[in-house]
Parts: sequence; C-alpha cells; structure tokens
Amino acid sequence: MDGNTAPHPAIHRMLHPRSIAVLGASNNPVKLSGRAIALMKRFGYAGRLLPIKPVRARVQGIPAHPQLADVDGEIDLAMIMLPADQVVDAVRDCADRGIPAAIVGAAGFAELDEQGARLQQRLSEVVSETGIRVLGPNCLGMFSLRDKAMPTFTSAMDGNFQLREGPLAFVSQSGAFGTFIFSAAQHAGIGISHFLNTGNEVDLSVAELLGGLVELDEVRVLMAYLEGVHDGRELLTVARRAHELDKPLLAVKVGSSEAGARAAASHTASLAGEDAVFDGVARQFGVVRVDGMEPLLDAGLIFADGRRARGRRLTTLSLSGGAGVLMADAAARRGLDVLPWEPEWQRRMAEVLPAFGSPRNPVDLTANLISDPAMLRRALEIAVEHPGSDMIAVLLGNSDHVADELIGAVEHAYRSTDRPLVVVWTGGSGRPREWLRELGIPCFTDPGRAAAALGSLAGYSLRPAPPSPQRPNDIDSRAVRAILCEARDHGRRQLDEHESSRLIAAYGVPCAGAFPAKDPQSAVAVAHDLGTPVAVKLLSRAIGHKSDIGGVRLNVSTDTEVLEAAEDLLRLDPDAKLLVQRMTAGTELIVGIKRDATFGPVVVVGFGGVLVEVLADSRVGVAPLDTASATRLLLSLRGSRVFAGVRGEPARDLDAAADALSRLSWLAHDLADDLAELDVNPLLLDENGAVAVDCLAILT
Repeated sequence: MDGNTAPHPAIHRMLHPRSIAVLGASNNPVKLSGRAIALMKRFGYAGRLLPIKPVRARVQGIPAHPQLADVDGEIDLAMIMLPADQVVDAVRDCADRGIPAAIVGAAGFAELDEQGARLQQRLSEVVSETGIRVLGPNCLGMFSLRDKAMPTFTSAMDGNFQLREGPLAFVSQSGAFGTFIFSAAQHAGIGISHFLNTGNEVDLSVAELLGGLVELDEVRVLMAYLEGVHDGRELLTVARRAHELDKPLLAVKVGSSEAGARAAASHTASLAGEDAVFDGVARQFGVVRVDGMEPLLDAGLIFADGRRARGRRLTTLSLSGGAGVLMADAAARRGLDVLPWEPEWQRRMAEVLPAFGSPRNPVDLTANLISDPAMLRRALEIAVEHPGSDMIAVLLGNSDHVADELIGAVEHAYRSTDRPLVVVWTGGSGRPREWLRELGIPCFTDPGRAAAALGSLAGYSLRPAPPSPQRPNDIDSRAVRAILCEARDHGRRQLDEHESSRLIAAYGVPCAGAFPAKDPQSAVAVAHDLGTPVAVKLLSRAIGHKSDIGGVRLNVSTDTEVLEAAEDLLRLDPDAKLLVQRMTAGTELIVGIKRDATFGPVVVVGFGGVLVEVLADSRVGVAPLDTASATRLLLSLRGSRVFAGVRGEPARDLDAAADALSRLSWLAHDLADDLAELDVNPLLLDENGAVAVDCLAILT
C-alpha cells in the first residue's frame, strides 16, 4: 500500500476478491442474474466462482451449491441477485457465513415507495447488527479489471469489448450513466482499475469507497460521479489523503439548480446553496471539479499520464495558424499563459521554420510541415529546451500519409521530458490518434477540450495544501457562553444586532462603535458622544434585515435629524430599542456562517452589502480556515482587483479581511451545534483594517 493507511479489510477484500458467491445465479448468461458469471468466465477471472442455486447442480458449467452453508473455505464477496423481498434474509445469511461484503443488485427499496423504504431500513439494521459491508441496493455492482472480477450485470462490455486496465478508479452514484462513462473511457484509451456503483448507499458510500481505493498502489487517479454527498466530512478526509498521496480526485457533481431549496432567513443561506458549498469544498481541498462526461474523460486522460505542471505557461506548436490562435484563446480562458517567446528563442525557432512561419508563441509551423515533417522534431527540441514551457501542446490534423514521422517526432519529445505534452489531432482517419494512445501520449480532437484539461492539470499541480488552521488564543469563551445562555433562557433564536456584534467581538473580530439607546432622547445623547455623522438603527429581536423595512438611517448629523430618525424607526416597532453607530466608510463585504447539512459549518464571503444577492460574487469555504486559505478565498472573488486599489483608491487591508474571515470560521467551527446562521453585512474594509458594521446571528 502507499503511505501507511490500508483500506478497511472488508473493502479491500471486495476490491480484490479471491472468491465470489452469486446468490440467485441464472444458467442463462443473457439474464441479469446470469451476466456476472458469464462476464467473469469470458474475461478470465481466476478466483473461485460460487453459484448459489438450490435447483441446479451446475450454472453455466460451474458447480453450484444449494446454499451458502454448503460452500467450503472463505468467501470474499457475495453478489445477491434475488428479488427485493428476499434480500434482507440473504444478507443476514452472508453475514452468518462470515462473508465480509455483499452487493445487492435488486431495485424496489427506498427509491420506489414507502414500503421499499421500510425494507431498506430493515436492511440497514442487519448491516448495523452484523457488521457486513453492503454495496447497494439498487446498484449495477462493481468490477476490478486487474483481477477480472466482475460481479455486475452491466451491458457495458457486450460485443467485441476490449478491456483496458489502467490507473483510474471510478465510483458512481448512477449505475447506467456511470457505465456509459466507463465504456466511453475504455473506447478513448483510458485505462480503468476499478468501477463501483453505489446505488442507494444503505451502507457503503462514494466517500468510503474512494477512501479504500486511494490506498491501492495500482490507483493513481480517482473519479467520482455524484448526485449528492451523504457524508461530507468523510469526503474531506479522502480529499486530504488524496492530496498527501498526490492522487487527483476528479468529480462530476450534478444538481446545481437551487430550485426547491428551503427559504432562508439570512443572506448567507441564500448564497451558500448546496452547489456553491460543493464548489467551495473542491477549491479548498484540491478536488478537480468538471462539469460533464467529456471534461471528466479529458481530465482523466491527462491525469492518467502522471505528469505535473510546474507553472501555467503553455507552449503551442501548430500546423495551422488559426488552430494556434484558437488554442491560445481557449488556454487564456482556462487561466493559462501563452506568452510570446523572448527574441533569442524566437531567433532559434525561426531557423527551423519557413520564412512565412511564426516563431512567436503560438508557433505557426505552417503547411510546410506536410512536405517537411522532420521540422516538427527540430521545433519540439527547442520547445522542450525553453524554460517557459511548463506545458506543451502540438496541434496537428489530417496528414495520415506522414503520420508516422510526425508521431515519431512527438514521441521523441515526449520521452525526452517530464513536462506535460499533449497532442490535438483533428480530422484524418483516426489512426494517428489510436497510435498516440497506444504510446501513452494524451491526444485530443479539439483545442478547447485540450486547453480545459491542461487548465485542470495546472490548477491541480499548483494547488496549495488543504488548510491546517490554528485556533486563536484570544477568544473570550466566557462572553460567548453568556450571550448564548441569555438568549436560550428567554426562548430566543435570533440575536439582535448588539448581541450579535458582541458575539463576534468575543472572537476578536473588530466591530464599529455602536451603543444602544432606549428612546429618541437617549439616541441624541449617544450621537453627541460619538460625534456625527452617525447611523441610527432599529434594535429589534424580531426583525432580521432592517434595511428591508427601512430600519436604518445613515449619515444623520444634527440633533433634530437624530431625533426624527429615532422617532420614525420606533414607529416600525414600538417595543424595539435603538442603536447609534459611528459612520464608517470602506469596501463592503459580507462574511457569513451557515451550518451545511453535508459538510458542517461553512463560511461565505462576497461583495455587495444590501445588493449581495444581486451581485452574486461570493465564495464558500469549510470551517475552520487558516488565514492563507481565507486570503485565497478572498482573491478568488471576481471583484478581487478592488483589494489592490482601483480608480485612485488605496489598496485595501487584505490581511485584516483574511484575519476576520478566519476568526469567524473558528466561531462557526466552535459553535457548530449552537449557531444556525450568521451574517456580518457589511464588513467594511479600508487601507487600515476591517470592521464589522452590522451583524445578525440565528441560533439552532
């Protein structure tokens, strides 16, 4: 095993089974219950195949057993191909026989109706009582290509299918679509080590299976197709482990629509929906998120190569000037740099090009390459030598009649360097692409897809380590508990602004000077003490977003204005109090907290003030965050140029904003069981620091 962590023994035996019992096995290889044995016979599974069939002596030529108790020796895995109403008893029989893991293929459980849900609950209870590990129910099963173990009823390998074993392991919550991806990967020349479909996940989840796969020596890349995440913290553990082992985790996460999400009481909840949270998790923990089947396969192709980018600079050599420009544009959109070469390097490249070629980057080899294919070898030698070639892309097309020479040049360059090198070969018979795949050289048919894959590779290669935050040592825990207890004692879930500000101040977050006033006359006195202009706010435990109902008056200067503002506000809620606050200027951020059902406490940061949902420029991170992670989160905002200063404005104190964000993330972490949501809106940022101006906290 890599590292010093081994998969759970039951999971390891399932991933590499030496013996497989098939309960309900059919003698008909076409039937779903007969396909697993047929596939393993066809592809040469070397382990023990044990059909369990009371009414037959042999199944597909293999000796059968009436029941599990009749089988001698250990059984690593059971595949249960019985009707749903027989599954619970069958799983218990497997556990009693000492079988560590079982696959349940039958549908008719929680995905169907209430009766099915009750049946799945009974299955869950058997799993808990016995300790057997179960994949499914309602799943297609799994296959391990190294062992030719195929306890599955998929049709993905029908016909003249050639298995391609390789370093990618794939776990999918979708059975049919997952096997579509598997089949497409195999046809694209991408080798797979394992495929598993989790179905209803009564026991084994995507995250736990990935945790087992990441420890296997033969697995270098992990892929996942996710419709939902049931154990978010386990997935974070897997992502950390994958980072330690330098094994990329590629994920397609579907369901990005927020339709049907619950109505939220805070801005934070509306910004930190399920998809936004997963996106934040991917950024923070180095998960390569892609948005479809083709991007997943393209990323799998380039990551299976095993090479890493040292930077974002891309050197492009193209048979077509137009294709080179297209590649440069696509690369720029993916965060890559296609920079013109220095004069000396252009001079060297010009020596091997025709006079009308371009030695800049992208390098235009021109159609002369067809009559002088040796040019490519010389040009690639220069490209490999160039210190700015973090990655190299070669764009070719058609040209089957000189493909052997062109591919020979590419192979020579590929073998001479450890830098990522890809080929885009468009048109022609397709044979050159097959040849390149046989050589193990990543090959694409479209410059845009190649650029996207290279962008993912660069992002992963240059990824920072997952956060390792240290808890601040100046937190006033006593003040925090006092605030929470006072609210609980009075049966309140919503803290008013003054209480909320005291809560975050206890975590060291600077708050703008604000003082409560019981009536308009007191508000005038407070304004005198603070100095005008001031903001006068309604301090109500019943109203969350004061600005929505006109509960805030800004830039109030004279005694008369303060008095009138206070009187107007109290008409909105006669039982409320007032809050008077010194006016503060700066760039408006929102920083908030939400307790996510999947990943636990998360923080959200964005631009916007009262327009935060309209601007929709926000990012999400999992709590707690160290200041380095908080800084990266801030700089990933679309409007992050503001921090450097724009239109004559001074640079903003980014360190202060990151410190406030980190401290709030610790508040989220420490109060995960007490705090449902919290908004700091706005957090004002200027050249001298960050200060919280308004705050709303909602308890669980």
